[in-house]
Amino acid sequence: MLTFLAIIVVAYLIGSIPTSIIAGKLLKGIDIREFGSGNAGGTNAFRVLGWKAGLVVTLIDIAKGTIAAVPVVGFFKAHPLGAFPDMNEIALSLIAGMAAVIGHVFTVFAGFKGGKGVSTAAGMLIGIAPVSMLMVIGIFLLAVTISRYVSVGSILAAIAFPLIIAIRKYVFDLGSGLDYRFFDHWFVHDSLDYHLLIFGGIVAVAIIYTHRANIKRLFSGTENRLSFGRKN
Repeated sequence: MLTFLAIIVVAYLIGSIPTSIIAGKLLKGIDIREFGSGNAGGTNAFRVLGWKAGLVVTLIDIAKGTIAAVPVVGFFKAHPLGAFPDMNEIALSLIAGMAAVIGHVFTVFAGFKGGKGVSTAAGMLIGIAPVSMLMVIGIFLLAVTISRYVSVGSILAAIAFPLIIAIRKYVFDLGSGLDYRFFDHWFVHDSLDYHLLIFGGIVAVAIIYTHRANIKRLFSGTENRLSFGRKN
């Protein structure tokens, strides 16, 4: 129990690092939550601080999810405070990753007002199922490029993730694809099991629900499109 709680606390604290708030203070001396959309995430950092700062903020936020889901669990597996939790490691990584996402959204270092957690959640899944997530990212980019709707890319990517997990596991019978050594123990990445499939299904439903206003605008033809050309 002590090791499990330590994993949750450490993962939460890593997720709580307020990347965009720190960047705003260092680069412009502002609280980024008072500008743009008021969100302390990567998208608002792009808007308020510029693309270079926004890119760095987004990459760090992604890394927070990956670190929480993989190295943190691997570290405590190699050096447990007590008995290592007797549970599926993918499930444990998902729990640790979600602790980081909660930390990002409700950061203890900034009055429990952070970002939306999308980048951190993506980082968690990149750490757990990198091959599947690369496919999902490809689908997202292709959908956005063709449709010019970010919402379309987000919805299709959310639906694609559990489908890709199911197809790779139950059609092609893939289990573990990539192994990395962490300290003195093997920690298996890209492991596919029903925990990941269930989690992906829940996330897909949640993203479709949160995009319900976007779906209505898509059908009515009023959804905002990205412009890849020069502004008029």
